[in-house]
Amino acid sequence: MWVAGSLLQKWLIAFFTIALLSVAFKDNPVYRFTEHLYVGLFAGYNVMMNWFNYGKPTIYTRILKDGQWTYVIPIIIGLIIYTRYIKSIAWMSRYTISFLLGMGAGYVLTKDFKSLFLDQVTATFVNLGNLDSLLLAVGVVCTIVYFFFTVERKGVVGYVGQAGKWVMMIAFGSAFGNTVMARVSLFLGRLQFLLIDFLKVAK
Repeated sequence: MWVAGSLLQKWLIAFFTIALLSVAFKDNPVYRFTEHLYVGLFAGYNVMMNWFNYGKPTIYTRILKDGQWTYVIPIIIGLIIYTRYIKSIAWMSRYTISFLLGMGAGYVLTKDFKSLFLDQVTATFVNLGNLDSLLLAVGVVCTIVYFFFTVERKGVVGYVGQAGKWVMMIAFGSAFGNTVMARVSLFLGRLQFLLIDFLKVAK
């Protein structure tokens, strides 16, 4: 039974791998079926995980068992977002979205402002004793100058802003290169599975 299950698992993995890679040649129904199946499984998995990790403990344990009825308020606020599917009261969903955005902004400003902003500013300019740190500081200043829209881009400001543009292009190119390399690594992993583990035509 275990051998049969393992063999079926290999066949399913191979099928879905080939189905997903087939889009490189042409969009086809097999690829769309696999894509929809993956999205559906992912959504269903997340719904169940959120229910058992957050929803069920909150309702059965904290509210009904422990009597912490204040948890009813966030549940109601969360359910209000689904009013967007009812045309007559769809405007009510804006309150949930506004609440989430406000709470998220306040949380970030109070908790992460120092670590995500102040500490990075300090780390950028605190140590300028080596070439790497100096180049980083110059690149940051040039990039900030590029976004000075209240100053006419002429003379020194224009040249510094243009340098900031090149700094951003280099940074974006590096990030894109890292993304491509990560995707190539995933692709090679799938090829290794197909050729070595499944077809056993290479070692």
